[in-house]
Amino acid sequence: MPRRKPLVTPAQQRRSQDTHDNIVEAFRALLGTEDFDDISVAQIAKRAGSSVGGVYARFASKEALLLPVIDEILGESTSALDGSLDAIPDDAPLAAVISGYVGPMIAMFRRHRTVLLQLMRAARGETARAVTERLHVFNMHAHQRFRALAWKHRGEITHPNPRAAIEFALFLGSAAGRESVLGANWRSYEIQPDDEHVARELTAAMVGYLTAPPPKTYRRKR
Repeated sequence: MPRRKPLVTPAQQRRSQDTHDNIVEAFRALLGTEDFDDISVAQIAKRAGSSVGGVYARFASKEALLLPVIDEILGESTSALDGSLDAIPDDAPLAAVISGYVGPMIAMFRRHRTVLLQLMRAARGETARAVTERLHVFNMHAHQRFRALAWKHRGEITHPNPRAAIEFALFLGSAAGRESVLGANWRSYEIQPDDEHVARELTAAMVGYLTAPPPKTYRRKR
């Protein structure tokens, strides 16, 4: 069988890397203002100062350009989250850890909302699988950072199964934060909270869940 062309061909020289970066920057900018299906490779090439052949020499398809875009977004998001969590003092309460996690996540969803929605709609086949794997790696890192810090504050957690409770709190914060920003769910509710309000209430909900007095029927586990 013939060898399959990689989705993204790594640049070998500085000049080639500059062209690669210009193409990705042009594509990402177009994603912020135009629908993915309406963007042509010729349009990307012109904006990047390259050629259609130059684009296809580096990317197997227009869909393959989604990969360096998601890499950039996840790299920026990882740095922001790590910076937020690293800045939390050792003697800060559990609420500070939760706030330090929820805030950057919601900010990330908001900052990259348009491109993320485009990406989720456009990725197909091998590209979709590659995107999913990248998102999984990011989530594993983000969740482990929160998990480790929350466990250091397990003395504040009153839930009978602290380890499981931390996982449920993670799911609550991550899923609700994502849907609050990326979805349009608030249209069916009587309030239209801004991101700061959402982050504050999600933090309160996670703190309340982890520290509320447990039902007497629960058996505490460590």
